[in-house]
Amino acid sequence: TDMGKPWHPGLSLGFALLKGENFWHNDRGTVVHEAFLTRPAVTADAATFAVRNRYQATDGTTICYEAASYRITRNEDGYLIATEHMFSSAKPFYFGVKEEMGLAIRVASPIRVKQAGGTIRNSNNGINEKGTWGKTADWWDYSGTIGDRHVGIQIMSAPGNPPTWSHSRDYGVLVANPFPVDIKENRDKQVAVKPGQTFTLKFGVQIHETKTSGAYDPASVWEHFKQGTTNELRSSTGREN
Repeated sequence: TDMGKPWHPGLSLGFALLKGENFWHNDRGTVVHEAFLTRPAVTADAATFAVRNRYQATDGTTICYEAASYRITRNEDGYLIATEHMFSSAKPFYFGVKEEMGLAIRVASPIRVKQAGGTIRNSNNGINEKGTWGKTADWWDYSGTIGDRHVGIQIMSAPGNPPTWSHSRDYGVLVANPFPVDIKENRDKQVAVKPGQTFTLKFGVQIHETKTSGAYDPASVWEHFKQGTTNELRSSTGREN
């Protein structure tokens, strides 16, 4: 790998247009890890940690801060990574419109749709890039066969997120994008965050491995994740949302 060029993390949260800066292609804005809000901990049920990040523009100024928490749990299909990202600043900032915005995965070459026979599915029965790109859904699953096992990664946009669509490509990328769809009519739209406000996103990422494709049910995994997230909302607000 040429380390002088941008590289592709397996799982990442990125924004190609955040108050005019690019935090996606690894050559402009910088995300600075400032501190652990909760130190990494492992219990019988989960592994957890939380961090505070600072989004720094090319000129060194701060655009916003992010409080991000992660919870990793094991289940019968594999592992669930539940994330929460809270953005705020003393100054106004905004998220713009680009296809490279949101929670992203890059899949292993053997399960790509293109030249490998993998499959992208969404909660509305869309299939592969043609049937999923730019279309709003609750979840997306990118899966295929490695050896004699069916493996994949399912991204879920939690209840409470803005309507989320996918930048999903047959060559191996899948992005859950909670901002307006990247089409000409939306190019000037912005999701503005005022001083004192907090903009929150939550996602679930199910990493799964089963003997056959039919043994994995992404709709059932989504229902379980959705119920857990809804219960968290009820608990934090004292009412049903």
